Amino acid sequence: MKQFGIFISVIFMSIFINVARAESDSNVYAGFGISSLALDSERVIGVPTRSPGHTPKIGSLFLGYQFNNRWSLDLTLGTDFSNNVNTDQVSVNGYRFFGEKNWKPYISAGASSFSINDATVDQTEQIQVGFGVSGALSNNLELRVGYQHFYELGDTSYNDDGVTVALNWHFRKPRTATAAKATPQPESIPKKKEVTDTFELLVQFDFDKADIKSTYKPQFDMIARTLKESPDKSMTVEGHTDSIGTEVYNQGLSERRAEAVGKKFIQDYGIASGRISIKGYGESRPVADNNTAEGRAKNRRALAVILKPGKSTE
Repeated sequence: MKQFGIFISVIFMSIFINVARAESDSNVYAGFGISSLALDSERVIGVPTRSPGHTPKIGSLFLGYQFNNRWSLDLTLGTDFSNNVNTDQVSVNGYRFFGEKNWKPYISAGASSFSINDATVDQTEQIQVGFGVSGALSNNLELRVGYQHFYELGDTSYNDDGVTVALNWHFRKPRTATAAKATPQPESIPKKKEVTDTFELLVQFDFDKADIKSTYKPQFDMIARTLKESPDKSMTVEGHTDSIGTEVYNQGLSERRAEAVGKKFIQDYGIASGRISIKGYGESRPVADNNTAEGRAKNRRALAVILKPGKSTE
């Protein structure tokens, strides 16, 4: 029966991986995790399998496929390392993620096979459902923390619960590989832009933030004074991010950063909104190496420049 469970798991994995190959943001991932599995109290006679001191502690290996930002599927092979209740586990789980932030909730569902020594029934098959949260620690490294409830499909109808903490490594191609190989260039304005000299504002941000630090106030004061003295001039604000997170999320974050700069001029200095144009470029225009912490910090930025009368920002 255990071999049958493994066979079914591999078949499901093969089907979903082949279906997902057309996805542009898809990637294979592998990882490891630790689970605390609270078995049904009727599984092992005389052992309080739902007591924290007697629950199996399962060490697991994962092999999965991330279809896109919303869906993934993985195969799990696990075994007890605590000697509480000798348990082996084979599972297939599908995940549905919600939101575009680096930390996002998910729900899961799947099927599993348990092999438990000294149990009333030593081999059982289950279906499971659960929920949890996924966090992008870097462009490749993911943390998942989740809960699942298992319902046994046989006559005994066991109910089990598990909590898992896992780290997954996603084998995705670096989206900034070209920029990383090139020598980082200083921040510059495209030649098509006609701007007044010396009046540029560069604001840098903390990771995953669009808050403007108070240290930039003198620069805002200078730009605002110039705009008020020259009502025929306008300003463009460009927002940028580093490469951590999805392209969709980083595009929105870059727009929020540009909007934060523009809103500060409007609300704090009374500059008319019609004189300020906003543009977000996501992670597409790095000025430094996204493979280093220092480079990513430089790429988390917004640039504001004053334009000559009648000139376009494109």
